[in-house]
Amino acid sequence: MVNGDDVGKFVYWSDRAVRAVAEENGVELHGQRRWTFGFSWTGFQAGFAGRERLTRNRLAEARRLEAELGKAVVDDFDTAPEAAFVRGVGTVSFARFREFRYGGNDAVVLHVQTRSVRGRRVDLCLFGSMDNVRGMGPYDAFEQGWTSSAAPAIGELLASRGQENTSQWDDEPSRAVEALNIALHQGSTGTDAEHAGRPETRGFTVGHTGDSRFFAEVYTDVVLDPQRWSLDGELAGAERIIVGRPLWVRSMSPAAVVRYAELRNGPGWARWWRLHRLRRRLRRRPRPVTPAPVPGLIDSDGDLEIS
Repeated sequence: MVNGDDVGKFVYWSDRAVRAVAEENGVELHGQRRWTFGFSWTGFQAGFAGRERLTRNRLAEARRLEAELGKAVVDDFDTAPEAAFVRGVGTVSFARFREFRYGGNDAVVLHVQTRSVRGRRVDLCLFGSMDNVRGMGPYDAFEQGWTSSAAPAIGELLASRGQENTSQWDDEPSRAVEALNIALHQGSTGTDAEHAGRPETRGFTVGHTGDSRFFAEVYTDVVLDPQRWSLDGELAGAERIIVGRPLWVRSMSPAAVVRYAELRNGPGWARWWRLHRLRRRLRRRPRPVTPAPVPGLIDSDGDLEIS
């Protein structure tokens, strides 16, 4: 029987990231396989027991990975940078990030704003693949508004997992502020005040989910020096910025998932958009085949391809 605390829905799950972190840290996601022993006329025999699996238990995998990583996981956000992994509970926003592609898929930026135990504001900017988002998709967004010239710098951060920086934003605080600027302002038109508290009015935004548990790997983790930084708008008050990749986001209530397409256009929007794209695809003439982009380089559409 399922415990009441276990009822929920994964709105983001990256199989690739989960498996990579598990392999890099020696974690067996499915538990240990059991030995079987027996005798036959030819002698002693031993082998692994077979185990029939009807459904995949992602919740058990998530819990096992968190438990095995132990003290490497930060959840109070008062621990001094840099954290290796972070987890928490809060509202998670989702937006397309068209400048990036993960394995040929549209990218997504997740933003979480929370408070540490001591009250410090913490902003998490997590970049992953839109293909890992469940219940929302690119069809929920519209492409209009401001895009950041710092996108290649963020792409380098992601591709190198925080190990390289050859951009004009040549220190980690500068690059982290640009990542937060993207998460909060991408798709804006007009003034920031027109969009404050209304992310559905910005281009590229997809939706948000409240009352959600998140788990992420950290690429860069900075505390801003208030003597250096004087930020305004929604950036004002930022203290600690964490940039990385999400492994999973799990909503504890189906009602907590808010799709911006429905706020903008009503619940029939997604169905109409799928049919619209299908009709366009059927009418589209064949195009010449272009060579596949090399991972880590700019592709024919001008997008940064990240492997």
